[in-house]
Amino acid sequence: MWPKLLLQLTEHLPKLIRLIPLLESLVASRLAAPAAPAELDLTPLNEATESLKSELGQVARSHVSLSKQIFEAHQDLNQRIEHLSAELRSHQEASSRQIEQLEHQLHNFQNWFWILLALLLVAIALMIALLVAK
Repeated sequence: MWPKLLLQLTEHLPKLIRLIPLLESLVASRLAAPAAPAELDLTPLNEATESLKSELGQVARSHVSLSKQIFEAHQDLNQRIEHLSAELRSHQEASSRQIEQLEHQLHNFQNWFWILLALLLVAIALMIALLVAK
C-alpha cells in the first residue's frame, strides 16, 4: 500500500510544487495582517434604516389621515341614511293616511251609489205605476 501511495505522490509532486508559492504568500498575508477583527462600515445601513423610519412615519401619518377621512365619510353616510329613513317613514305615514282617506271616500261613494240606485229604481217603479194607472 505504501509503495502505491508513494508512486501517486511522485506523480502529483510537480503540481504540489507549483502550489508552494501560493501557500507561502497566503501564510505571509495572514501573519502580516493584524489579528483585530475588521470593522464593518455601517453608515449605509444606518442611512437606509433612517430612510425607512422616515418613510414609515410618512406612511403612518397618511394612514391616520385616511382613516380620519374614512371615519368622517362613514359618519356622514350614517347621518344621511338616518335622515333618509326618517323622511321615508314620514312619506310612508302620509301615504298610509292618504290611502285610508281614499278608502273612506270610496266607501262613501259606494253608499251614495246604492242609495241613488235604490231611489232610481223607486222612481222607475212609480213612473211605471203612474203610466199603468192612466
